[in-house]
Amino acid sequence: MGTHILDSTSSVAEQSPAAKRLWIFSYWFPPVNEVGSSRAVAMARYFAARGWQVTVIAGASEAVPQTFVTDLSGFDVHYVPDSWLTRSSSFKPGRGSIAHRLSTALRLLSWPDHIRPVARAMKRRARDLLRDLPAPDVVLSTALPFSVHAAARDTARQCGALFVADNRDIWARNPYKLTAPFYQSLDSSYERKILASADLVVAVSEGMSDYYRATYPALADKVITVMNGVDAGIEDCDHYRRDPTRLRLVYTGILYGERRDVTPLLRAAQRLGSPVGIDFYGSEPEIVAQLAADFPDIAIVDRGRVPRAQALDAQCAADALILVVGTAPWEDTLLPGKLFEYIGSGRPIVALANPGSDSGRVIAGYQLGIATTEEDAIADFLARLATNGMASKAAVPADLERAHQLRILEDRLITIRFS
Repeated sequence: MGTHILDSTSSVAEQSPAAKRLWIFSYWFPPVNEVGSSRAVAMARYFAARGWQVTVIAGASEAVPQTFVTDLSGFDVHYVPDSWLTRSSSFKPGRGSIAHRLSTALRLLSWPDHIRPVARAMKRRARDLLRDLPAPDVVLSTALPFSVHAAARDTARQCGALFVADNRDIWARNPYKLTAPFYQSLDSSYERKILASADLVVAVSEGMSDYYRATYPALADKVITVMNGVDAGIEDCDHYRRDPTRLRLVYTGILYGERRDVTPLLRAAQRLGSPVGIDFYGSEPEIVAQLAADFPDIAIVDRGRVPRAQALDAQCAADALILVVGTAPWEDTLLPGKLFEYIGSGRPIVALANPGSDSGRVIAGYQLGIATTEEDAIADFLARLATNGMASKAAVPADLERAHQLRILEDRLITIRFS
């Protein structure tokens, strides 16, 4: 099996007709170096290893570096290229201010999102595949972008498969969502309609599952939690060496402007009275530059976007890893994939998050570091770290492993479809 572009032919049809068949719709997929790619490829890899015949229908984003190098054997991937709208509305690095404003305007006006033309092309690609391949038993789409759910739903209806809507984030009422005000009244009804058509609604945290059950009570029995997890091999981090003269912190990912406040950590680090360096990977350059100007006593460095393997190496070499989740009630439900990358490194985590949030409870429950927004508590933690260091965690808790989480999903699918 292998990787295919839009007009290619899959080899899945040659396999045993008795095998369970899963089709995955995901706009983000390797080699696109985006955090959403991790969950989608982990699903494909897990189910293929469990004997399912897996076909992936994926986007081929042109706005994100193609540096997520990973094994794609064992399943077929059919890539659908970006449309003009999607290309033009993507925030590609290096574009000028006028192009950035155009992208913002196009996103505001696109509904349900600017990926919709690609999602429609993904549905057409699935329709073409159904002419040559046995129908899937399950069609799963992972979002955001939310428009891929509609493509997967229509495909599932066409061939009589289960439709599973996997959600890494909420869509309606998401404060990070760029949309014109006159669309906001449509979002909730559209989200309800899509999720109501699913046989199973998957959320990545208990808080998000509770949100769906409370917001859409009729869906309560369909909702399950399948967290992200630590991928096998990620925890092979054995090259950490402490530098007693300097505390090195690492943040990987974007900062979302003023929505994610990293300043309590920076103020705490500034109080140490000893050298502290913070390396930012994949963050917005203008925000990192402003932080460096505001906190000149801290060696703040923008490392830019790097291949995923390099980011993982940086995590392994850090004294501690920074997670900034935010403190709004909605953000308390977030369990980002990045948290599990951090867990895999074994290095301690400093999370700027409410202690009672989903992220905070995982960090506290497994003694992975500290989750707080209190500057004094962060300063005390950093002082202990600078004085004594902290050994890497020797092993990942079993229920935080990716395979354990995906087994929850597989068991439910077997119960619904094959029991």
